[in-house]
Amino acid sequence: ELNNQSFIDKGAIPKFVGELNYPIYHLDFETFTSAVPVFDGSRPYQRLVFQYSLHIEHKNGKIDHREYLAEVNGEDPRIKFIEQLISDCGDSGDVLVYNIGFERGKLFDLVEFSPKHKVPILKIIDRLKDLMIPFRDRMYYTPSMQGSYSIKKVLPALVPELSYKDLNIQEGGTASNTFSQMVQGNFQGDVVQTRKDLLAYCELDTLAMVRILDVLRNT
Repeated sequence: ELNNQSFIDKGAIPKFVGELNYPIYHLDFETFTSAVPVFDGSRPYQRLVFQYSLHIEHKNGKIDHREYLAEVNGEDPRIKFIEQLISDCGDSGDVLVYNIGFERGKLFDLVEFSPKHKVPILKIIDRLKDLMIPFRDRMYYTPSMQGSYSIKKVLPALVPELSYKDLNIQEGGTASNTFSQMVQGNFQGDVVQTRKDLLAYCELDTLAMVRILDVLRNT
């Protein structure tokens, strides 16, 4: 960083990429929180999942997209979230996330919330791998990453044509606050359009992972 130089580990990156198992499920969660619990069995300020995006990358290059966004109808969204996630993730292939601690922690929370789903959720946890590793461990670094391995810095450095700038919702904090307002009944905006905006934001998170991985493959 100080010398304004790029560094790419030509040995470690192919090893990381080569150890991924297809189909690769690029997964991202969104969560919201509330000072006063809005659902039974939740705690003050607990981060509750309400949305995910999943890009499924097959070995032949085909890519499918799945997504979930909770309805705001007074029902706890977590059971439907769990059931659709288990269905969408299949039973083989790696589940790739960016910053494994977050998604893994939320999955363990879901095990605690719904013990009857413990076995399939634990199987998903066992399949998790972290796309952040090559950047966190400085296998791949360019000055345009500005000393950070956040996906918001890595994406424009590796895939500059893909950007959050054209989205109405551009980062996770806004997504979280927006959905929290919806759940608590004090959201003043266009609900239909805002749900589209939430879906677009989360979808770009996992599309970004697909494109970043593609750059690593071709490094």
